[in-house]
Amino acid sequence: MNTVIRVRDLHKTFRPSAFGRPVQALRGVSFDVTEGECLGYLGPNGAGKTTTMKVLTGLMTPTSGDALLLGVAPSDASARAGLGYLPENPYFYEHLTPLEALDFYGALSGVSAATVRERAPRLLERVRLADAATRRIRGFSKGMRQRFGLAAALIHEPALLMLDEPLSGLDPAGRRLVKEIILEERAAGRTVFLCSHVLADVQELCDRVVIVHEGQIAREGTIQYLLESGPRSFELVASHVPDEVKARIREAARLYREAGDTVTAHIGGAEAAPELAAAVHAAGGRVLSLRPERENLEAWFVRVIQRETERGGDA
Repeated sequence: MNTVIRVRDLHKTFRPSAFGRPVQALRGVSFDVTEGECLGYLGPNGAGKTTTMKVLTGLMTPTSGDALLLGVAPSDASARAGLGYLPENPYFYEHLTPLEALDFYGALSGVSAATVRERAPRLLERVRLADAATRRIRGFSKGMRQRFGLAAALIHEPALLMLDEPLSGLDPAGRRLVKEIILEERAAGRTVFLCSHVLADVQELCDRVVIVHEGQIAREGTIQYLLESGPRSFELVASHVPDEVKARIREAARLYREAGDTVTAHIGGAEAAPELAAAVHAAGGRVLSLRPERENLEAWFVRVIQRETERGGDA
């Protein structure tokens, strides 16, 4: 597979003022994104995600290191011609209508006026803005602006989509629509570079993730690989549990609930819950279910960032 984004030993240092202490936003970041892949680029606030995206879009020059977009430097016009970019807070010329704005953005991307006239109505229909095609953008809601920004990013049918918080400000229907469009673009062979704080969406959309923390890569890999460890907790549901066993379950549980004769408990660890289920059975109670709870991406992310923070503090 071709490499669409290539980043090697990227550093970026800012000096907030003439006498201010330098801030290292990026400290040796390296990763690749291959053709047709959907990569989630994740990290806590201030980790270096936005700085990386600004370097990749040619809006910022790195202090050192190299980045290639579609085989050329991000500052090269041919790289930007193949890039569809949706920033977290997109800005549009407020006096234009969506049709006028798409005509403008298409021209900037080298698309002929005839081609834009053909594509624009279909794109606006796709993002559910066909009824607003002749309205001024200044009257659009946050969700409408976000959906129009996606249409603008797609008008030139780019090989690479770079999306920064594309689901921000959307209602549930809008979120589902945008996720469907991202999956359709990925299925069509486009490469997607996605930044999002909503990790359930990343888990649904992405093949692989890169975690950046304090300007360095903390973890990377496919979501399946990162989450395929054994269960980290269990849900135990039992009935007719003797009081002494209830006390043991309550002490071990993160969450504990009683409803009539039924006890429901969420118990951490791989061994405690099976042992307590055996104790219920031995005491004459009835185990209704013992269900493993596998870690999702959000829980895994929080655990990794906490561990990296503690490791940095120890250093």
